[in-house]
Amino acid sequence: MKKFGITFLIALVVFFILGGIFGTYVFLPEFASWHEAFPDAVRETPDFVSGFLVGILQLVACIVLFDRLAIDNLTNGAIVGIIYSTGIWLMVDLQMLSTTNIISYNYVALDALLSALMGAIIGVVITWSLKRFA
Repeated sequence: MKKFGITFLIALVVFFILGGIFGTYVFLPEFASWHEAFPDAVRETPDFVSGFLVGILQLVACIVLFDRLAIDNLTNGAIVGIIYSTGIWLMVDLQMLSTTNIISYNYVALDALLSALMGAIIGVVITWSLKRFA
C-alpha cells in the first residue's frame, strides 16, 4: 500500500506541474476564446474541483493499471502512458466534436499530442515509482 501512496503523490506533483504549464500556455487561452464565442455554454474559467477530480481519477486508474499489468520497464511505461492518456482524451474530445460546435479537429489534434506527452512522462514516473517503492 505504501508504494501506491508514494507513487500517487509523486505522480500528482508531476501532473500539477505539467497541467499547470499546458493549462496556462495552451488550454486557458483556448478556453477563453470558447467562452467569448459561446458565453452561455462555456465557463469563463474552468471549474477547478471537477478538473481536479478528473485528474485524481485518471492517476488512480493509471497507477492501478500499471501495477496490475506489472509494467516495470520505463519504455513500456511511457508507451502505455501514451496509449492510456491519449485514448481517454481522444474519446472525450471526439465526443465533444461530434455534439458541439465548440471544438475543432485542430484542438483535438493538439490535445492528443499534449495528452501523449503528458501520458509518456506520467507513465515513466509511475513505472519508476512503483518499481522503486515496491
